[in-house]
This record gives sequence, structure tokens and C-alpha cells, in this order.
Amino acid sequence: MDNESTAPGLDAFGAVIERCWSRGGMPGTAYEIVERDDGFISALDASCYFTSPDQWAPTDRETLARCRGRVLDIGCGAGRHAVPLLASGHNVLGVEPSPGAARVARERGVTVIEKTLEDLIEHADDIGVFDTILLGGENLGLLESRDKAPSLLSGLAKFAAKDAVLLGVSIDPHHTTRPHHQAYGQSNVLRGRLFGQERLRVRETVTATPWFDYLFLAPEELEHLLADTPWTMRECLSDGPHYVAELTLS
Repeated sequence: MDNESTAPGLDAFGAVIERCWSRGGMPGTAYEIVERDDGFISALDASCYFTSPDQWAPTDRETLARCRGRVLDIGCGAGRHAVPLLASGHNVLGVEPSPGAARVARERGVTVIEKTLEDLIEHADDIGVFDTILLGGENLGLLESRDKAPSLLSGLAKFAAKDAVLLGVSIDPHHTTRPHHQAYGQSNVLRGRLFGQERLRVRETVTATPWFDYLFLAPEELEHLLADTPWTMRECLSDGPHYVAELTLS
């Protein structure tokens, strides 16, 4: 729901990340305000983007443990995954569309390309291939929608080395018991969308990012989307509604 006082197209997410980083990544210093297109608003303490693995959910720790070789960290943000991967000896390339978040990640030692996932696939420089393609921190959501997910997954295959794995983390949206989330999901289904597709933007004072689609998937929905792609699901490990899926090339 647009507000005339809100300036669109600005790096609101990056501003939040940079403010939190400037204050030592401490809790309570900056909040990511996320608005959904039905008016639902949530606030996330931005310090979560600077936490160490011992503070992560089990699915995120498992994802980190499964990374091997050269890693393509898509939606790397401030480097939450990339920094410990670098510390453990991995060669990591981050992909992040937010200039502010990319600046912070670089200050933390991460090499970053400033691109969306779609831009990476369509206009990537010669970045070579990777042993692990990482969509951590619920970034399976970057697949956006039922319509776009198969082409994005297929596009990622060109960055995959022989025997590469794609590690994707998400939340099964069907686990929700909140009436407003259930109603939103049902309205998606009536419009031919997957239950967990959300139209979001990040707010920062009077600025906001452009609206974007983010896709929360049940594991069986992800498996269905893989049908026309080069990927198959090798394993899916769940912790309540959270899960990490490990995909391999067919």
C-alpha cells in the first residue's frame, strides 16, 4: 500500500545494515521494517545479520556445515554466512543487490557482486563455477514465484561445477496458525499463486525499497518446481517449519 510520503527505489535495507554495523552489530541499534502488500508490517532486529554460527538456528548451522569448495553466496547481505566460510578456508563470492549491505560485507572481507539473482543469471561476468551454491537465511525466497522459480533454478546450473550442490533454506508457510497469514496465503491460492508467495518492501524512515516478491515454500512444493530444471532434491532436513534442502544436478 503506497504512501505518498514514502520515497521508493532507495536502499532502505542497506541503510539499516550500515547503521547496525556502525554501532557494532549490537542488538537494539537498528531494525529492518518489512511491509507486505496487504498492510502487514513486521520488525526484525538487524543485529541478526551479524550473529555468529553458535547463535543460529540448527538449519542454518547445518547449511554452513554442508558447504564445500568454492561457494557462491546469493543474497549474502552483510556477510553472515560468507564471513565464517572465509574463516574456515572457503573461497567465497557474494551476490547482493543492496549497495549498503554490499559495502558492509566488503568491509568484513567478502568479495561481492552487486546484482539481483536474475541479473546475475542474465548478465554475469565470467565468474566461473562453484562447488556450492548457497541460498541461506531463507533465501530460497529469492526464487520469487511459481512462474519464475524454474527458470532461475535452471539459470543457476550454469554456475555449478561437476558434483556441485545447491543448499537452500526456507520456512514452510503452511505451518502458520496466524489468521492474517492464513488469509493472505489463501488469497494467493485463489489467484493461482503458491500459498507462500509474498509481495514485500523494506522501509527505512520515509524511504523504501521497491516492492519485490519473496517465496516461502513447503519442501514438496520445492520438489515440484524442480521437475523442469537440472536439479533434484537429494535430502531435506527439517527443524519444525524451518528446513534446508540439498539439491544436486540430475
